[in-house]
Amino acid sequence: MNRYRGEDLPPNPRIAVIANDALGNFVAATPLLQMLKFKWEPCYLAYFGGMRTLELQNESDLFDLSIPLHGRPFRESCLDAIPKHPFDLIVNLEQQPIARAMAAALVGEDAYVVGPCFNADGRGDLPYAEDEVGRLAQDKDWLAEGTPQKYSFLQSGFIGEIFCRLCYLEGPIPTYRVPSADPEREIPDLLIATAASLPEKLWPIQKWIEVVKGMREKGISIGLLGAKPSEQGKHWKGADEEAKLIEAGVEDVRGLFTLPQVVGALERAKAVLTIDNGILHLASATGTRTVGLFRHGIHRLWAPPFANLTVLTSGEGREVAEISIETVRESIESAL
Repeated sequence: MNRYRGEDLPPNPRIAVIANDALGNFVAATPLLQMLKFKWEPCYLAYFGGMRTLELQNESDLFDLSIPLHGRPFRESCLDAIPKHPFDLIVNLEQQPIARAMAAALVGEDAYVVGPCFNADGRGDLPYAEDEVGRLAQDKDWLAEGTPQKYSFLQSGFIGEIFCRLCYLEGPIPTYRVPSADPEREIPDLLIATAASLPEKLWPIQKWIEVVKGMREKGISIGLLGAKPSEQGKHWKGADEEAKLIEAGVEDVRGLFTLPQVVGALERAKAVLTIDNGILHLASATGTRTVGLFRHGIHRLWAPPFANLTVLTSGEGREVAEISIETVRESIESAL
């Protein structure tokens, strides 16, 4: 078990990547997956995600095997995961104990590890490298405005770039790459997504309704994306109030698509309006003009620096709920 410090790997190595199964985490890992494939030409690349992103994992061309780690019994994941031939490099993007345990379980005697990992005897964590990359890995404040200036190899504070630099990968960061499928129905002009994993990400429903009414008065058709209402409350906040948007004339397309079909729908829409959630990252991957509402500071880490994304925040020390209706309306009208 060795901490990776930029060493050469064997030709056509075997690589494993472990990540969270939030939609945004999967999408944010795709630049790293592309760079790993390009640099190392692995003979085998396995991705350990989870049940929430399984539809995207199963259709992705960025890895050879998709194993759900999150959302099912850990024993099943272990039985599927331990390979006959050990991995040469394990990249863990997730802090949770289950991910650190899996990283340790996958490590062969001579393998390298990037990211959190239990040490060989399981009594502690594998120490990080004592270099600039190791300092970034241990930095507890990636959200800080000055993060790119603290590390000579960073061009931005974007999480997608950080994932790549922690693997000592150099060069331009690719854009997102996610599988797409035909949604098999007509798509409204504007797609919106109002639910998120945390209450502090939410924008008040009355503000959503005001924006929706204004767009509809201009003849803009609007569709609401999200999980099935029966499922949404299990993982996301804000779902209970979405019925008010349907009453205001928004077409309810929640739960009608597979995740690749959601990507296809986002590609066909004229614009997307969303808070900081998985839909934002999927929309950013498509090239469709997208307006995203972020918590100030979080945007430095989680807003992809793509030309099609307009980032709105309320400013330092203020909440997402304080972003004005007029600011959102002007941004989405410009996008349309």
